[in-house]
Amino acid sequence: MSACGGPSKPMTPAERGRIVYMTNCVICHNADPNLPGSQGPPIAGSPRELVYDRVMFLKYPPGYTPKRTTHAMRALPQLKDRIDDIVAFLAEAAKNK
Repeated sequence: MSACGGPSKPMTPAERGRIVYMTNCVICHNADPNLPGSQGPPIAGSPRELVYDRVMFLKYPPGYTPKRTTHAMRALPQLKDRIDDIVAFLAEAAKNK
């Protein structure tokens, strides 16, 4: 047991996703994913397929119409194992509009 009250509880996927988002995405997207960022559109509530395709391959899922026509985003394949966490964070953010 630590002097600060014992072990902490494990983080939720949304909590982990917030850390990933703030570390990798906030540079272009707003800290509040419900709002537009300096270069990126609002992305709160984005579906997993969209997040996966954009983060991994810079493409859009079939039938998706982009919110912006810029092509500033870069692929972040190192986040492959964090996609579900990011999606959980974006879903949580959409609930808190």
